[in-house]
Amino acid sequence: MTRPWNALSTVLKERYGGPVYRVAVDAGLSCPNRRPDGSGGCAFCDGSGAIATHLRTGEDSGSTSALLLGSSPSIEDQVRRGLSYIRRRYKTGFAMLHFQAWSNTNAPVPVLEKIYDRALALHPFLGLIVSTRADLVDDEVVGLLSSYIRPGFEVWVELGLESASDAVLARMGRGHDSAIFAPAARRLAANGIHVCAHLLLMPSFEGRAGWLAALDMVNNNPVEAVKIHNLCLTRGSRLYEEALDCGCITTASVRRHVEDMAWLLAHLDPHVIVERLLAEFPSARLGMPRHFPDKSQVLDRIAGHMVAKGWAQGALKV
Repeated sequence: MTRPWNALSTVLKERYGGPVYRVAVDAGLSCPNRRPDGSGGCAFCDGSGAIATHLRTGEDSGSTSALLLGSSPSIEDQVRRGLSYIRRRYKTGFAMLHFQAWSNTNAPVPVLEKIYDRALALHPFLGLIVSTRADLVDDEVVGLLSSYIRPGFEVWVELGLESASDAVLARMGRGHDSAIFAPAARRLAANGIHVCAHLLLMPSFEGRAGWLAALDMVNNNPVEAVKIHNLCLTRGSRLYEEALDCGCITTASVRRHVEDMAWLLAHLDPHVIVERLLAEFPSARLGMPRHFPDKSQVLDRIAGHMVAKGWAQGALKV
């Protein structure tokens, strides 16, 4: 089914003539709102730092792509195994280097430079993707990241916006307010760095009006791509423990997620690239929701709902 949104896969195919895959790396940089013993942090985080599924061991996600790479402290080993996997499975070496786990500008700039250089030297990557927080992209960090830009090589920063509500961010323990997002996005974009925003739909704490406020921050700032995730309660997170204790934290059903996501996409600027519309976790870690179809089925249902409504991305944008 043709999907009525500006999908990342389509953009990459037009830009590079074929698929481009990500090699995810965990540089062990942790997060600034976690304590030295690893406690604290965001209420939805289970302490794993969103490390890629394929860098884990001892988990069963029910997916053929799970556990194909062993966890390793060595960046060289992570890159080597990641490249081996995409060559074997997808028959290509087209790849971008993605510092995915934790906050990947959470170190002094000279340390970051050594880490980035070390990984980039391992393959002719087409780009560098750095996931981080808006409170960790000062002028010195932006200067370092922009120094990697060259013809044929992109630099992206993925910023965790999550919500436009300061009350929700405080409830989640983010350690910052929503006002820092726009200046960070503008600072990055002004230096040639592409920006992708993360949004998290948390139905127990806000609804469509709140989500639309976050989407407006995407539409009205130099944000080129977006990832929108449904809330998942993973074992080890504070939200999961609260749900076990009081039973009043909601995660969306498939139907609700499909309808909400279709509505949000209809309000999203049509030029923004859609990178992700669904959170995915190994079943061994996932507490709720327990029964979700696989990603392709959910995406097909979102597309079908939009077609039935006569919507395409941006159809309802004011």
